[in-house]
Amino acid sequence: MKTSYLDYYKMILQKVSFDYQLLKKELTKANQILTKDEKSKLRKWMLQNGLFTEVSGDEHRFNMS
Repeated sequence: MKTSYLDYYKMILQKVSFDYQLLKKELTKANQILTKDEKSKLRKWMLQNGLFTEVSGDEHRFNMS
């Protein structure tokens, strides 16, 4: 079974969520590869899983617990 880039980056971001710098680095990589629709889905997934909180517009703040 193939894994989509979206599913791959969900897995990676979940695994590196303990480290702010790694999370930023992997999110940057994901944003270079994913389509606009996939980016939107990833953003929604991150919000639902508490990986970041939207502040306003494109700005966001990572939740590092």
